[in-house]
Amino acid sequence: MALHLAKGFRQSACLALLLCFTACDGLNDPFQREGTWQPEGLNDMNLAAMVANPRHLQQGVGDDRSPGVLSAAAVHRLLTDQVKPLPIESIGPVTAAQNNTPSTPSGMDTP
Repeated sequence: MALHLAKGFRQSACLALLLCFTACDGLNDPFQREGTWQPEGLNDMNLAAMVANPRHLQQGVGDDRSPGVLSAAAVHRLLTDQVKPLPIESIGPVTAAQNNTPSTPSGMDTP
């Protein structure tokens, strides 16, 4: 019987602690306190001051010198099944270099 009471006490203590922690959620938030600075769209105003033409914030401007134009053309060819074949180039056979001399890590002397 005592074991059953101890188990019930532990469960009720854990439940009480859980309820206490959930009730303290709004008390420790520094942004919800009275007198704390609240965001007022200052980031947007600062960005608009730094942009050369504020209309560019609503719609961007294309740049034909950008490599993005080439990338967009490649994606268009891929989607329309007009992919260009890769160039065939041979650079020769690739072989692994063989080193017959044992190497030692730098800073270590061989006996």
